[in-house]
Amino acid sequence: DYGRVSLVAKGARTARSKLQGVLQPFAPLIVSWSGKGEVQTLTGAEPVKSSISLSGNQIMSTYYINELLQRLMTYHDPHPELFVVYQKTLESFSHYDDELVLRRFEKQLLAEIGYGLSLEVESENGLALSKDEKYYYDIEKGPVNIKNNDATGEFVISGQTLLDMSMEQFSSPQSQKEAKQLMRIVLGHHLGDKPLKTRSEE
Repeated sequence: DYGRVSLVAKGARTARSKLQGVLQPFAPLIVSWSGKGEVQTLTGAEPVKSSISLSGNQIMSTYYINELLQRLMTYHDPHPELFVVYQKTLESFSHYDDELVLRRFEKQLLAEIGYGLSLEVESENGLALSKDEKYYYDIEKGPVNIKNNDATGEFVISGQTLLDMSMEQFSSPQSQKEAKQLMRIVLGHHLGDKPLKTRSEE
């Protein structure tokens, strides 16, 4: 309800601090804070439930998600629905393939902040995408059929992959690979020249 905020937990490491053991990664909290300016002071934190259990590559994936949120969200811009998406995403790692979870989150994040993808119709004529056709993705407009267009220098993607992304599922390893490549291109456009630290560590 308050958007992204930056807080300082003063004295949290001292032996008498009420925050000892509370400020854990991926732990839902009810928090209170005070102060003015961009960085304010955390005055209280209460666990809602235990931390979400993550391991191995899941941890790096969640760091990647967090970095996306920090880079693409502005301070104090409320996105209550996105918070729900974030929580469900963390919980999904224990039930679904990591790559599917990440593609779902990337798609839903872009939609929530106003950069949603068009994944069902051609940008030029509104025709439904065909799983058997090939397209390139114009970030400002959407899918463009390469049949009658010059796709030189463009990343070409199958209609099947775009439809899979619309349905938030993958029909094949190739679809999974193409979806990842497309999301990197789209996110790179919105992130600008500064690369993600979590991607550089892959």
